[in-house]
Amino acid sequence: MRSQHKGASIAWGRELALACGFAFLALAAPACKQVTNRPDVMIGTASPGDIDYPLGGSICRLFNLETQRHGRRCSEELSAGPVANIESLRSGGLNVGIAQSDVLADAVAGQGPFAARGPDTKLRILFSGHDEVLTIVAQQASGIHSVTELRGKRISIGNPGSRRRATLQRLMAALGLSPHEFMELRNLSPEEENGAFCAKELDAVVYSVGHPNGLVQDVVHTCGGVLIEISGPRIDALLSEHLEYERAVVTGGTYLGNPADVHTIGVRTVVVTTALMSDTVAYEITKAVFDNFEVFRRLHPAFEKLSIMDMVAGVESAPLHSGSARYYRERGWLP
Repeated sequence: MRSQHKGASIAWGRELALACGFAFLALAAPACKQVTNRPDVMIGTASPGDIDYPLGGSICRLFNLETQRHGRRCSEELSAGPVANIESLRSGGLNVGIAQSDVLADAVAGQGPFAARGPDTKLRILFSGHDEVLTIVAQQASGIHSVTELRGKRISIGNPGSRRRATLQRLMAALGLSPHEFMELRNLSPEEENGAFCAKELDAVVYSVGHPNGLVQDVVHTCGGVLIEISGPRIDALLSEHLEYERAVVTGGTYLGNPADVHTIGVRTVVVTTALMSDTVAYEITKAVFDNFEVFRRLHPAFEKLSIMDMVAGVESAPLHSGSARYYRERGWLP
């Protein structure tokens, strides 16, 4: 997995606002009168504080640059996250959904939150995106330096049904930790966790995020948190059994007071559709991003270190959509 890079930026917010403004102007332009009020491509993202939200906005911005040529319009939509996006893809409420490799693997296999519906053979990948890294921040005074030292501590495992909670539970099982071995387990949202951590009510908080991240920055800069390692033989075994997880590194210096590289694990963000999407539309979405790749990389700090080949060949949980594959072959990126 790619290392997480240094430095934060707020430029993506202005870029996203410009994207929304541009989409509105495109709608108003005479050349786009033939476009209907309902977008042709609806992308399910996440909450505004999640990197998946600006990812959807960035894809739509680039797609809408060519609305006059292809006559289609894209819009991003807030959602409850990757599980909700997959479910909405299945029901036809969305055309594209942003998910992560572990959620996608569960959907394809019909397990976890998708067990009741069974395996899904129609999901297709357009391309992959940024890494989301399992990140644990501990109190400096807690004595926690690695994930194996969480036993007997106060932590939050996230909202019930959240992907972060499922990942953490899988991690705890791999480490041989049961719920009763913690002093306290709380079911908090990331925002609630930050407040509890800064109030010294938690010894550690857990995130699954791209870096740099505002929530992590808050608990590190404001409340003196330190990032801890997620590594060791049991983690090696987890990675061997669950190929949807990968090794990751939070680069030293990304956060104040954390000068050394921190080794952990993570998942890859994936832009997903279904086999029902036409080859033409899948081709145009893919073309919009990769014909403007340098612009795309500037739209959020988490996108800056992405490479074309990482995005083209990053995930194997589901087949590549034939429309995206056609574009990649035209560019010589696939045989």
